[in-house]
Amino acid sequence: MKKELLILGAVIVGLVAYLVFHSEQKSHYTLPDLPRVDVEGVTSLAVEKNGKTITLDRENGQWTVSDKHYPADTDTVKKLLDVVENLRVSALVSQSRDLVRYDLTPEQGIKVTARKGDTVVRSFELGKAAPTYRHTFVTLAGHGGVYHALGNFRQDFDRDVAGFRSKKVFGFDRESLTSLVVEKADLKRTLVAGQPDDKDKDKVQDQAQAQEQEQDQDQDQDQEQTPWKAEDGNPVDAGKVDALVADLTQLDCASYPDGQTDLPDAGGTPLLKVQVTTGSGDKARNDGLVLHKKTENGDYLATSSQTPYPFILNAYQGDDLVSWVDSVLGIKSEEKTSENR
Repeated sequence: MKKELLILGAVIVGLVAYLVFHSEQKSHYTLPDLPRVDVEGVTSLAVEKNGKTITLDRENGQWTVSDKHYPADTDTVKKLLDVVENLRVSALVSQSRDLVRYDLTPEQGIKVTARKGDTVVRSFELGKAAPTYRHTFVTLAGHGGVYHALGNFRQDFDRDVAGFRSKKVFGFDRESLTSLVVEKADLKRTLVAGQPDDKDKDKVQDQAQAQEQEQDQDQDQDQEQTPWKAEDGNPVDAGKVDALVADLTQLDCASYPDGQTDLPDAGGTPLLKVQVTTGSGDKARNDGLVLHKKTENGDYLATSSQTPYPFILNAYQGDDLVSWVDSVLGIKSEEKTSENR
């Protein structure tokens, strides 16, 4: 009996020793020390998923995407570069590289390679977000295992070409706007942003005093209305013009037509045209926006002098522009007319 107890005790001691040693061995490891990358020197980013690679290149200080050299979205590229620059790992979660569990298989994982010229300055593969959504599972070139990387950033890389493209299609500095031309069918009107006359100045001063007393946002907007003058001499609803200008100041499209790179057929009559002039003298610049037609789902096919590619505006974007232009031109829809009756 005593012998059996001794054997049992020895087995227990051995198990405890094994567990302690195994635990220490598992928890004591050295994390890769990833050097910071100078992203100002990064010239290209390759994002590969399921055998397809999307390349972003820095060309003359501007980022482009794909071999078509589409302008890339600045904010999106900045997010990618932030990850490349500051990639850090906080824990080793799998020494066996269980790729399926962490969405790191060739079909699910996303390989990211940053280069400076021909030199690779950062390479890693990313899987799904950790359950906390504060980390992302990654593998590192030259290192075994799966790691926790600080931050939740898979969604920034998990995009197609369209997802990396810039959606900015029209815009200008509102302070430098000097004139606006709107055209629809056979109607055309030119508006000039001028200085207010004495009556207008008194009105602006009254509005400013009311704004100081009430601190009302709507009155603040009224105070900032541009004193528009129409070349035809007719009254101008400055609020409607300013609403149109606000939509045009920074216009982002919803998407780009699949496979369409040529401009729409110029033979048809467009829905509307808008031209803005900014600056004056030698620094004057004209930019135009054209809404060509509605698509089957109610969106709008449009073009702009600021991009060589046709694009799609959501229905609400196009409807707003049409409504503002109609108001500026004095066009009343049948619906509005019937309501007034």
